[in-house]
Amino acid sequence: MTLTIQKSGQLGNQMFQIASLIGIGLSNKVPVVFNHGYDSFRKIFELAKCDYPTISTREEKKYRVLYVPLNIGYDKRFKDIHRHLHSPRTKIRGYVQSFRYFENSEDLMKSCFQFKPEIRQTVSRFLIASVPKHRVTVGIHIRRGDFLRPGAQKRGLSVAKASFFHKAMDLMLNRYPNAFFIVASDDLKWAKQNLGSRAVMTPFTSAQHDLALLASCQHSIISTGSFSWWAGWLSNGTTIYYKNYPRNGSSLFAGAKLSDYYYKHWIPLSD
Repeated sequence: MTLTIQKSGQLGNQMFQIASLIGIGLSNKVPVVFNHGYDSFRKIFELAKCDYPTISTREEKKYRVLYVPLNIGYDKRFKDIHRHLHSPRTKIRGYVQSFRYFENSEDLMKSCFQFKPEIRQTVSRFLIASVPKHRVTVGIHIRRGDFLRPGAQKRGLSVAKASFFHKAMDLMLNRYPNAFFIVASDDLKWAKQNLGSRAVMTPFTSAQHDLALLASCQHSIISTGSFSWWAGWLSNGTTIYYKNYPRNGSSLFAGAKLSDYYYKHWIPLSD
């Protein structure tokens, strides 16, 4: 019996897929394999402890699909996956966005999601050059881009306003008076216009370098989407998140179980 997962979405989504696949496999004592689409992860992360075998596209076609309809939340079938496997080779299809899939394997996942030395070194050089000594670094991720499209907005992919970030920054300053803010975003023009007087901007143009930068910060302010979520998880400090995601009343909100997505100790904040 073997388990794999279909690659979908971008970096943040794929990290959930990898972490959840490994967590499901370990908790259910089922061997797992990666499909070839995740080969790019080996260029980003130190996967030594999570470098499972890879199957080809041809081999993947032999796997029977197990669909996960819940995008945000935990599917209880995975508590005992054996009751729902009707093929010796099963492929999970879905976004599996919940820490509960891998909550018993978090230490392992932290070691697997260590960035490659060349990425860490590039980020470190920027931090040394940009952050004054004895300051507490707070990473801010701003997701806009495709979330601004009418279809995405209708579905519930909300976008935080500037007021959310300023409120979150003020809250961080109350906790850490010497906080130093660093912004990564898919819309740096908007970020500079709205936060430029209070924060420095990422110099990087790749998702992996931006995520490594945010992960290197001591605390996090996250907006919307899985990339933001992983920035908070990797940083592992005080995390303030935008609580109006997904948008209340949307189809994505209706199908979400947010207690399976946001940790209890993370701090919700609105616009």
